[in-house]
Amino acid sequence: MCLNDLIRSLARYKEEDYSDAIFRLQLSVENACKSILSFLGVEFEKTHFPSVIIGKLISDKERLKRLNLNRDQIAHLTLIISYASSLEAQGSMPRYGWETEERIIVPSEIYTRDIASRIFELGLNCLGNVVKFFLEFKDLRSDLLTVVEQLRCIVEDVSRKFG
Repeated sequence: MCLNDLIRSLARYKEEDYSDAIFRLQLSVENACKSILSFLGVEFEKTHFPSVIIGKLISDKERLKRLNLNRDQIAHLTLIISYASSLEAQGSMPRYGWETEERIIVPSEIYTRDIASRIFELGLNCLGNVVKFFLEFKDLRSDLLTVVEQLRCIVEDVSRKFG
């Protein structure tokens, strides 16, 4: 799902539908974070803030020790939390806008090309670290490795265009 949402997000960006592009990017990052939690065997309830759960996980020394993660994996998780939380903080604004006392500011007024490209950089950095996190595991199942490699290719290709 992470891949599909990322691909849809990129299509919306090209169509200059920046608010929907950001919404789809949020979903992609959210699903990527949830995939990490599932991979690590962490049970969680429905959430739109999986980076908070990852943060609690790496803050719990005992739990972290049981996971037997190396320093690089922990560093990638820390970066994932930082980037993902920025996207999660957008909340429902990409879909519904922002309500003020005077009026509702529609998403298209908030998400200009400039703002969308900055948010995309955060999302791509997050997803790049998701790829690096998974590639630290040398014995990944082939189906998971295939998806991670597909994500890596898309992120690298798009990052060159945004960079």
